[in-house]
Amino acid sequence: MIEHRNGILIAVALMVGVPAITLLATLHQMFGTGGDGPIRASAVQAPPAPAPAAKPAPQAPAAASPASPASPAAAAAGAATPAAAAPVPGRSAQDFSASRPAWEGYLQGADPALGKQLAANGKPAAGVQGCVACHGQAGITPTGGIFPNLAGLTPEYIAKQLADFRQGTRKQALMNTVAQGLSEQEIGQLAAYYGSLAGPPLHVGETGGEAARKLDQIGDGARALPACANCHGLRGLGEGPLLPRLAGQSKEYFADQINAFRNGSRQNDDVGVMRAFAQRLTDSEVEALGQYYAGPR
Repeated sequence: MIEHRNGILIAVALMVGVPAITLLATLHQMFGTGGDGPIRASAVQAPPAPAPAAKPAPQAPAAASPASPASPAAAAAGAATPAAAAPVPGRSAQDFSASRPAWEGYLQGADPALGKQLAANGKPAAGVQGCVACHGQAGITPTGGIFPNLAGLTPEYIAKQLADFRQGTRKQALMNTVAQGLSEQEIGQLAAYYGSLAGPPLHVGETGGEAARKLDQIGDGARALPACANCHGLRGLGEGPLLPRLAGQSKEYFADQINAFRNGSRQNDDVGVMRAFAQRLTDSEVEALGQYYAGPR
């Protein structure tokens, strides 16, 4: 009976003692020698104040010759130079500023009227023909083919593409030559002009069939293909300044660009998303989507 009672006492002592010891150790860690708990104000030491700069010893002024009066520059040279301020450690607000692409500056104050003149007349001195020769009088290519309609695209998208052509990050022999003959200001003017024009009449979805409609509106999750509308807007009407409108582009131009993404000859897509998606489309799907966005002739 006594042994049984002693065992109970020992068990109770362990049940109470161990948590009590743990609690005391935790409190000591938090409020005693430091740790992850509150920081006592008395434990924080202010940084030492910088030592004052030593003053130069005074010097007796040199006797000025009557024939050679002291110049103001000499007087300034003899003055004590203040000590340079010590650099302050840490970050500034500019360390967290997002970088902006250079082409955004091309659009600042861009005049669409000057862009219209440049589109019509070109820049013969630099070997640049008028844009209307390929892209039509109002930014709508009359014959279709692989020349895109520029009307209906945003100024931002056009400026970025011309800047990419100029820098060679998007390659097409004719457009590389044209863009390299344009100044930054002229790129902004052309982008402002074409961005102000209404796009071609829309007949999206009237051709292309169910397969194209599904890819546009739903995608194909089994192939990790999101809906085209997620980026290009429902029925290709555009979504955001840098996500181009597909509606109204010719089926030939659409197929030409998808194939360029496929074979890597076009690589100016954001983090390679279009190159990845283009690889997962079949030839018949590319043709169907081209017809879907172009509509009947």
